[in-house]
Amino acid sequence: MRHSPSNWLRLLTLLTPGLLAACTTPYRPPAVVRDSAPFPGIVNLVQTGSKHPLDVILVHGMCTHDASWANHGIDRITGVVSANVPEQAAAAPNGIQLVERTQQIGGTPVRFHALIWSPLTAPLKRQLDYDNTGSPNDCSQAGSGECKPKRAWLNGYVKDRLLNDCLSDAVIYEGASRNAIRDAMVESVSRIIESNPNGDHTLAVVAESLGSKILFDALSSMLESRQPRTQALGQQAARRLGLLYMAGNQLPILGLAEQDLERRPDNRSATAPDSLQRFLELRRRQAAAPLAESIARLAVVAFTDPNDLLSYRLLPARYAAPDVAVADVLVSNARTWLGLIEDPVAAHLDYLENPEVGELIACGYPRASSCR
Repeated sequence: MRHSPSNWLRLLTLLTPGLLAACTTPYRPPAVVRDSAPFPGIVNLVQTGSKHPLDVILVHGMCTHDASWANHGIDRITGVVSANVPEQAAAAPNGIQLVERTQQIGGTPVRFHALIWSPLTAPLKRQLDYDNTGSPNDCSQAGSGECKPKRAWLNGYVKDRLLNDCLSDAVIYEGASRNAIRDAMVESVSRIIESNPNGDHTLAVVAESLGSKILFDALSSMLESRQPRTQALGQQAARRLGLLYMAGNQLPILGLAEQDLERRPDNRSATAPDSLQRFLELRRRQAAAPLAESIARLAVVAFTDPNDLLSYRLLPARYAAPDVAVADVLVSNARTWLGLIEDPVAAHLDYLENPEVGELIACGYPRASSCR
């Protein structure tokens, strides 16, 4: 029995309310996991500061990003949509692109620095372009052009984005290119810190997925550097850092690449310190050194969409200490359809597109009274 287009349209009209009713966002509004510490927002740092400029560093995670990511993220955090924003990021000699904007909040200049490291990994990732999904053809016949096998739509979507464009970044960073990427991040962070060296609690960081690890590795490298300038700037960064927001935390799975199974045959469940723990420990050693300036308590906040296939909760017990307050926040970056699936790409990439994440970064938890 054939159905006319009008019959299909009528059927779709009847089904749409049911489909929409079965579409949920279980963590909108976000849920702060029990035992999480309250955390301030950028507004709180502005209010309690000494009118020194506040620097906010944004670092993207896996997958290709550009200046639009930086500008959208800054808009979400500030609640301001600027008509005149740079279309392109300024390219630095080290390959990391930089988007910078300054917003006035409560009379204090808040300087946003978005570090876009995608250009560093792009040349290697292009080796996988041949595998990206295209119009299928007959791969068994000569003269049919480049082989493009048939793929189910969802499988092709996930393969192209999460595997070929995203997971490849993690493979590159954990391999032979790691030191080059980390050193480029050290250079970029050093320039930002050097341009505004004054004030405690005048630095906040928003880092996504793999970007968190790259940044923590860079900060640890600065603190351990034998170059006096680099080490001094690392110490300034550690002292100034008051807020650390992590979106799409990948430290548990990335940390597996740095553990040696053969060296712990009788204690295989033990967890080696990850890159955040190493940075926090180096930060404590800095504060304990003779004549060192004291460090204030650092707030670490992790945002996790439970349907984000590439992310893990932070687990506060691993990081909480007298000098570190930790909060885990569950969010929904996209709709869950029929209780079966959430767009896996949106789940991982859209943390800074999520308005409620932007609000928590700006206003903290509990919400600052000065936020509108």
